[in-house]
Amino acid sequence: MHVFLFFAAFAQGQEVGSRACAPCHAAIYKTYMSSGMARSAGLVDSPLPSGSFTRGSTEYRVENRRFRFTRGDAAGERSLEWFIGSGGLGRSYLFSQDGFLFQAPVSFYASAGKWQVSPGYETNPRVDLTRAVEPACLQCHASRLQPVAGTQNRYGSPPFLEPGVSCERCHGSGQAHAARRAPIVNPRKLAPEARDSVCAQCHLTGAARVARDTRAAYRPGMLLSSALAVFVWHDGSGSEAGATSHYERLNRSACKKASGDKLWCGSCHDPHGAPANYRQACLNCHSSKPCPQDPAGDCIACHMPQGESHTAEHVAFTDHGIVRRKQAPAPPPADRRLAPFFAAVTDRDAALAYAVVAQNEPSLRRTALAQLEAAAASAPSDIALLAQLAQFYDRMGREEHALALYERVLKLDPAHNAAAVNLGIYKVKRGETAAAVALWQSALTRNPAQTGVRLNIAVAQFQGGRLAEAEASLIKALEYDPDSETARNLLAEVRAAKR
Repeated sequence: MHVFLFFAAFAQGQEVGSRACAPCHAAIYKTYMSSGMARSAGLVDSPLPSGSFTRGSTEYRVENRRFRFTRGDAAGERSLEWFIGSGGLGRSYLFSQDGFLFQAPVSFYASAGKWQVSPGYETNPRVDLTRAVEPACLQCHASRLQPVAGTQNRYGSPPFLEPGVSCERCHGSGQAHAARRAPIVNPRKLAPEARDSVCAQCHLTGAARVARDTRAAYRPGMLLSSALAVFVWHDGSGSEAGATSHYERLNRSACKKASGDKLWCGSCHDPHGAPANYRQACLNCHSSKPCPQDPAGDCIACHMPQGESHTAEHVAFTDHGIVRRKQAPAPPPADRRLAPFFAAVTDRDAALAYAVVAQNEPSLRRTALAQLEAAAASAPSDIALLAQLAQFYDRMGREEHALALYERVLKLDPAHNAAAVNLGIYKVKRGETAAAVALWQSALTRNPAQTGVRLNIAVAQFQGGRLAEAEASLIKALEYDPDSETARNLLAEVRAAKR
């Protein structure tokens, strides 16, 4: 799925890191460094709990910062180098290969006290070691990332300079403030929409997030809506238990509608990590009506119940809808429609949002196509629109239309990975094998673990009689993706032909 995610970005030289805050804000710094947000990513520098589990026909085993897998004739192992998650509910892990960062298919779930497959791997029968960790995925867990420009998932060493969510993520660049030349952003003193944007940058997912057609990345103090368009389902379906739908659910709650700007994330949560008194937060408005069910209770047990997230097994989700009583979610209506979370959106924003959700909502594909065509006609140089429209044409079998768009995308952005891969397929169909291989090889410089691309190159080499080159391509494919049965079978065929 091609999802348009947005992440905050500062110029590297403008960030000074959270340690620069410690001399003047020692108590806050100490408290925050022990919070879940500050511990949401980091280096695996101590032995991990040992464990093993079986998923389908695959056996996984974790021992001393490494995991191994065995599935039939396939086997392999990787080092678990970096963690994602505070550890309260669980942690996922990352590994690097040739400087490129990938997600491990094993996670430790603290609530269950055991290892299991990572979120998103539950339905995949094979062992996938090629899931690229892009900056947009990493940004809400780690700070001061070091991505290599022009690549999909290559980073410097280390991949991020600061583990967890830094002070600057909420307060803005600290360079001038640390030099005592300017004040720092204090979210509590901002106007409500700008204040809430600080939390929403990571805690508002919606059904689709689309980077606006602007060069202005989000920075604390701005309105998130100036850099990002968020779309939700018009009836609220799908927001009940998403892992990062807290902000959307809170805004749909009766408490928020009644309280307006008075109620925000900071009403209950101290972002610096001090223990929260949720009952007292409720009593600020409800002191005149004590709870008849449990006068001494904490309120959230009944009104913010926990349940398993629909986005991941073994992951608990606290319902921020502040419901009076827990209800089973209603089935989605027949007329699925998107609605903008922020008021001002463009036709371009809507077209890209529908393109995202149409991947899993076949009934919306016609709507998405019509909106993409209209928006692209008005913006013939918009890379995001052109690339999405090309993929729609590709799936519809309208090859000439797709080919023309992919060529246009690559002229505008020679590093566009999907366009290079797909254009190569069209080139080889037309007998332009050398051009196709060149496109595919360029794509591998941006992410070398694209198994399909390596297989395409190997087939072209095999058919051209370059057996040694085909063998080398397939060996490299299996280094990144040892559970690729197609690569193993083709390698056997190539070696048989060499004899």
